Amino acid sequence: MTYKEIVEKVKKEFGKADVSNYEDHLALQINITGEGEGSFYTEINEGKLIIEPYDYNDNNATLTASADDIIKIFGGKLDMNEAAESGKLEIAGDYAKALSIQPVIEGLKKPARKTAAKKTTTKKAAEKETTAKKKTATKKTAEKAEAKTVTKAVKETAKKTTAAKTTAAKSTRTAKKG
Repeated sequence: MTYKEIVEKVKKEFGKADVSNYEDHLALQINITGEGEGSFYTEINEGKLIIEPYDYNDNNATLTASADDIIKIFGGKLDMNEAAESGKLEIAGDYAKALSIQPVIEGLKKPARKTAAKKTTTKKAAEKETTAKKKTATKKTAEKAEAKTVTKAVKETAKKTTAAKTTAAKSTRTAKKG
């Protein structure tokens, strides 16, 4: 990956970050090591995020890492503190100030979670609706079967009653003749 591609990827990933609630000024110089070596800066100032392919000499801190790790950090896939502790990221200057960007990076993840939650909720709602429809269909089928059974029982009772009446009438007629 070239230097230009790395800067563009960070701009694309991190450039969507909401910095409107970031109340301080932050300037970080990012030094890329290895493939795509070079420097760029990111600055948060007055609720605006700037990412440019230049050195920023009057910065609060300098972050140095490989292109892959820089992309992971600014894409929210690698925590800055963990990267620093594991040696993947070197932070020079105001360490605490540099880490103050982490909540901004974390904010990039939230919309994705909401979308996933919405999809899950929608999926669950659809499953509930399908289950409710199945229950309703099953209930209607059971009601129809019960109605057929009741109708059949009524018809059988009516036949028996008719047969009993016929037998009783024959018995009465035989008794009158005799």
